[in-house]
Amino acid sequence: MVDSELLNEIQLKLSDGSATTGDCLKLFEIYKQISSESAELREEFDDMAMLDMDFLGQILISNENKKFWLKFKDGKVDYGEGDSDNPTLSFTTNMDIFTGILFGTIEISEAHEAGDVSFDGGSEALMDLQAITFVLNDFLQSI
Repeated sequence: MVDSELLNEIQLKLSDGSATTGDCLKLFEIYKQISSESAELREEFDDMAMLDMDFLGQILISNENKKFWLKFKDGKVDYGEGDSDNPTLSFTTNMDIFTGILFGTIEISEAHEAGDVSFDGGSEALMDLQAITFVLNDFLQSI
């Protein structure tokens, strides 16, 4: 069951841009819950040909010495703290930029061009991360 209190908190932060650096794991948790339970979201992933995506991102937060991983496979999200095995994308940035990317206030490509993001892995994997977060955030704002 999706935690409705957490969902309401995240929806508010997505709509008004008030996300803080502490909200990233909350957003990941909502991603996980909603991707496991929503047939409507699964249909949206299918419409966008995303059900075949297999993404594992290792996120390194340089200014806080934190590591997260985000996995997207078969239309479902999983996440955790620490290292991941064989990521398709290793992504390094600071927590403010990462929060902005997750909550949709910063474009990944613009952050990369500005030197605020570095990554190992194909640029396609970087765009996969942006597509996944965009579709999920858009869906969260519509429910």
